[in-house]
Amino acid sequence: MLEHYAVVDGAELDRFRATVASFLTPHRLSPAGRSVERIEGSVAVARLGPLSLVYGEHRGAELDVALTEQVDYYDVNLSWQGHNRITCGDEEVVVDGRTAAIISPRMRATMRLSDSYHQLHVRIERYAFERHLEQLLGRPVLAPIRFGQAMDLRNPAAATWASSVRLLVDDLSALDGLAAQSTNESPWSSFLMTGLLLSQPHNYTDQLTQQHSAPRPGGLRRALDLIEQHPEDDLSVERLALAAGIGARSLQRQFHEYVGVTPREYVLQVRLARAHEDLVVARPGTTTVADVAFRWGFSHVPRFAAAYRQRYGELPSVTLNAG
Repeated sequence: MLEHYAVVDGAELDRFRATVASFLTPHRLSPAGRSVERIEGSVAVARLGPLSLVYGEHRGAELDVALTEQVDYYDVNLSWQGHNRITCGDEEVVVDGRTAAIISPRMRATMRLSDSYHQLHVRIERYAFERHLEQLLGRPVLAPIRFGQAMDLRNPAAATWASSVRLLVDDLSALDGLAAQSTNESPWSSFLMTGLLLSQPHNYTDQLTQQHSAPRPGGLRRALDLIEQHPEDDLSVERLALAAGIGARSLQRQFHEYVGVTPREYVLQVRLARAHEDLVVARPGTTTVADVAFRWGFSHVPRFAAAYRQRYGELPSVTLNAG
């Protein structure tokens, strides 16, 4: 599967493990319970902007896998053949034809892969996924998305999402397919992110499905537009109220009712999101954390770093150096 995107084919165990780790998460990998003469595996990777498909298969033995680092992205595990027993904390999910598993950021898992297991990982970068949710909600996302770990593929919405992934795989397998024509800014990424948010329960499900009976007031929309367009500016409540054409107290009440956070918190989260986007693509040595912090309106770098770590689970210097 995904033959045109193969990065290693028929590799022995150590090379197979190293290749998978380079596209997913570092881990220990060993045959389960017995020694075997030879285990080989193949890996294929197709990138579509913030979403990647990582396909792996192995043959020769059952395998035990233990992640040695926390996952820093969203990983949907789908079985193409065989099964995988995934344990995260006290929860265990068996991935097979009826069930997928979702590993969310900051989770660490162990796995037992059946012999001749064929698996597909749908990897979605955290910063892009949470930004996508923010756009759907029209408000900042203040904590990581936490999905229910087991995804029942017999559920109609989940089944449709999984079928869409299979359609994408089939399309990528054709050299002249639609997806292959636009891998840098593929509409598939947005479609699958939205579909996953709608088909699988998570800690923002209630907010996502809630619909206001009336549109947002015009003054509030003007304040939000100013924040989105110029988050680096000095955006006090008084200035936002002036732009909105209403009093400061009325603006704060509208933020609470329609956005769910204070104006100050909304400005902070937009600034953090912009800073994160810059740090992800920045080149170490040409950009510093302070450069990015000042660019987006943070005058105190240690406080910026603390807020960034609370939001993204790591210091901004880690994000910068990873880039």
